Amino acid sequence: MNITSANVHSSIYDVMSRSTSNTGNFESLGKKTIKTVVNSENENKKKNLFGFASVSITEAVVKEKYGDAIIKGARIRNQTAGSKTEADYVKTDPEKVSAIELPASFNSLKDSYSYYYHGNKVSDYELIQTAVASGKMEFPSEKCSGSASHQAFKVLVQDEAAKKNEWSDTLYSEDGHYTFTLTGDGKYQMHLLDDEGVGASLEDISNWIMSGIPNRNIETRYLNYLRTVDPDLCNVAMRIGSEVRTNDIMDDLYEKGLISENQNQYDMGLLGMMFGKNADDMRCLINNCRSTGNFLELLDLYQPEGDESLLNLRLKQSEETNGNIF
Repeated sequence: MNITSANVHSSIYDVMSRSTSNTGNFESLGKKTIKTVVNSENENKKKNLFGFASVSITEAVVKEKYGDAIIKGARIRNQTAGSKTEADYVKTDPEKVSAIELPASFNSLKDSYSYYYHGNKVSDYELIQTAVASGKMEFPSEKCSGSASHQAFKVLVQDEAAKKNEWSDTLYSEDGHYTFTLTGDGKYQMHLLDDEGVGASLEDISNWIMSGIPNRNIETRYLNYLRTVDPDLCNVAMRIGSEVRTNDIMDDLYEKGLISENQNQYDMGLLGMMFGKNADDMRCLINNCRSTGNFLELLDLYQPEGDESLLNLRLKQSEETNGNIF
């Protein structure tokens, strides 16, 4: 069943018609009621061809499914991935680097280790040597200054940083030790990643979020870390996680016989809007994510335009059903 923004918008108002005569309550997922509204058979023929139920997902339902405990999912990566693999690094010949002899005033930089380069913490002296040997930086003047090492970092690390996701403005260094986020004035702000200190990589944290785990069940320090060093990834992961969580709960309702197979298929098609997938393909994809515990593939498939259409649809659903459908 192909679900596109066009046919979703044209059919949702028929499917979720407010004309109802039979109302039922079910308490299968939580202490509070999941309210379902099922249209009458006569009205079905006119306005609700599928007989879909209108479902209100309450806080109690979410709490019943996920509990109050802080959840820490499986680790996906110990270190955040960079914009390149090590095999793709363009390395400068070590002999050529060591042959660069800087002025004596720079000798103090041999014991100063301010930056990471290609996965290793190197001395400021070696970083300048490498920048000069690579031809990306001119030989510095006799006078040593901190600006020389900063310039070497800029040409070797920052200028080589790249996007990992087309829908994001955040740049990642080749080795994943730094991100550069776009500020309001159009400039980039550098962030040194501290996966070891935080206890999770950005892949780990975004994966937990996209699995559907509510934010309240994830330690605040993880969320703040991701939000600070890659706000675009944080926002997209939360959008995906919200829709995956809704889909999980609707799946539970289907397994308990409270919604129809047609509605279950339709709900899967809605989730697929975010990734350019029809209902059947989306089911295979999300089931694989759930079975492996790895949802990172969703980031590669994520389509902002499809998500915008889905979000607009959700808002109209909420408006037309007094918030019953999310």
